[in-house]
Amino acid sequence: MKTSLSILSLALAAALSFNAQAYDAAIAAKIDPVVSQLDHAGLLKGGCKVESQDVLKTLAAGKEKVTLLDVRTPAEAKVVALSHPAALHIPVDTLFKPENLNKLPRDGRIFVVCHSGNRAAAATALLSAAGFTNVSYVNGGLISLVTNLTPRTVPVE
Repeated sequence: MKTSLSILSLALAAALSFNAQAYDAAIAAKIDPVVSQLDHAGLLKGGCKVESQDVLKTLAAGKEKVTLLDVRTPAEAKVVALSHPAALHIPVDTLFKPENLNKLPRDGRIFVVCHSGNRAAAATALLSAAGFTNVSYVNGGLISLVTNLTPRTVPVE
């Protein structure tokens, strides 16, 4: 349990681009109430990690309401954008603004994706703590999705 929370804390720090030499006690105090609510059992119950093959199958089947939440930076999204109709781009640094949280469905699955999965894992944990119950991050991120994408798995009609 402590190992998972430690890894999550490191991922969160990396996702928010904190510099270890520039520790900000005020920011840490704002984050602590959310992170302190996270526990290993809660994260496991939420099924917080999903493999890219499963995401592609779910999208291709089209039987569930799904949102593919891209939390990469605008610059990253300009290089490679998600073109699926279920894709929604909200950078992780603006994700928790009320107007952006209101864009997320409460009734369907949310697959969070970033470049490699680290920022998505942190965003998923925080979304879970904020009350989103069916949110998972794509293990391996966009790299894994592209690697597993073949003409047979393309999730477009």
